[in-house]
Amino acid sequence: MKTRSKFFFLWYILLMFFIIFTIFPIYWMLITAFKSFQEIYQVIPKLWPSKLVWQNFLEIFQKYEYGPALWNSFLISIVVSCITIFISIFSAYAVVRLRFKGKRVMPKLFLLSYLIPQTILFIPVYILLSEMNLTNTIWGLLLIYPTMTIPYATWILITYFQNLPVELEEAAFVDGASRLQTILFIVIPPSLPSIVSTYIFSFTICWSEYIYALVVISKKTERTITLALSNMLVADIIPWGPLMAGAVIAALPIMFVYGIASKYIVSGLTLGSVKG
Repeated sequence: MKTRSKFFFLWYILLMFFIIFTIFPIYWMLITAFKSFQEIYQVIPKLWPSKLVWQNFLEIFQKYEYGPALWNSFLISIVVSCITIFISIFSAYAVVRLRFKGKRVMPKLFLLSYLIPQTILFIPVYILLSEMNLTNTIWGLLLIYPTMTIPYATWILITYFQNLPVELEEAAFVDGASRLQTILFIVIPPSLPSIVSTYIFSFTICWSEYIYALVVISKKTERTITLALSNMLVADIIPWGPLMAGAVIAALPIMFVYGIASKYIVSGLTLGSVKG
């Protein structure tokens, strides 16, 4: 009994250490965003600022033009996520319910295309967008980003649709419903947890993407938040205050979305993985 108690005590200590190790960088980012210039560069750092300063947040919008980048990231992430869900629902349904050659390998192909690293593709992507005159514009990112999100979203929805009862769809067909009506009113409602989780996944990928944006965009007015943050670093000069303020602002939408829709994310991914 004592041995078991010691084991749980050690496990508890290890868990607490892991939690602190995980949360502390977020905490340090947050308090640095509210520190003054003098406190940030103190030899002995403080775990809490003596006075909360909002200057870093004002500076990032006034000096570093963070507002347009924030708007561009919101626009790209929302539009691409909507496109991803629209295409993925019909693609996944086609793979699961329709009959065609190569149907069995389609889920593996979707997953394989998602696993191809961006470092291999960014040069061909840049050449393609240059030929189409879509560099230095968010239209280029709107064209490229779905190639990252659609494969994985389709793969997740395939694993879920495979376990939906076919009898409900057959009954709808007997009652005179079309294929589109069956998808909209029979397939989608019970699949909402998986659809919401894939939407949030797509939004997160677009929100935090850096490589394609770096290759495609160079104009200040077309930058995303990841580019705006990286362009704050000039040589060895690092404006830690505004940089951490920008990081806090960039993290807030993702934290908010995950906080609101956490139950859909967990249930959607669990259903998709377990049932598949």
